[in-house]
Amino acid sequence: MVCVELARLAEECGLNAVALHARTREQGYSGDARWEWIAAVKSALHIPVIGNGDIRLPQDATAMGAQTGCDGVMIGRTAASNPWIFRQIAQWNQSGAYEEPAQADRYQMIRTYFRMLIDEEMPGAAGKMKQFASWFTHGVANGSALRKAIYEARNEREILERVENFFESNETSARGPETESALVG
Repeated sequence: MVCVELARLAEECGLNAVALHARTREQGYSGDARWEWIAAVKSALHIPVIGNGDIRLPQDATAMGAQTGCDGVMIGRTAASNPWIFRQIAQWNQSGAYEEPAQADRYQMIRTYFRMLIDEEMPGAAGKMKQFASWFTHGVANGSALRKAIYEARNEREILERVENFFESNETSARGPETESALVG
């Protein structure tokens, strides 16, 4: 297995840890990550092995650890659409349940990130805001309307204004009574 041989070679060259994204280039983002590759690398090395691929829920992180013996997990795309995944994994490992973010959490996250881009006067901030809108609106009630409003805005201030207006007028508004996180598990 190529990944095992490369990992062994890297360890022999002095690598202190290795992370393996268990997909081929041809797979891209499709298909299932090959967790058995992570297990094979882990069993062949003496250094820490970090597994990556198909961690979408807290339960997935626990399952990867159990199935592969890896020392840790690395999370990619899920972290962009659910930055709470790290807190959720800790909650899951501790209690077997985790909190889903409330609309207020989602609103705060979007607003904080967009404000940071504006306050730092980042070149291309509007483009970056539009790029991240698809990630950040996962789980937002009526998120497609928010994405449309963001994509149609002409500048970063208008984008932020549309985000604020959306959450202020949305029935499940971040400032309304339904702000409590839901417990899953």
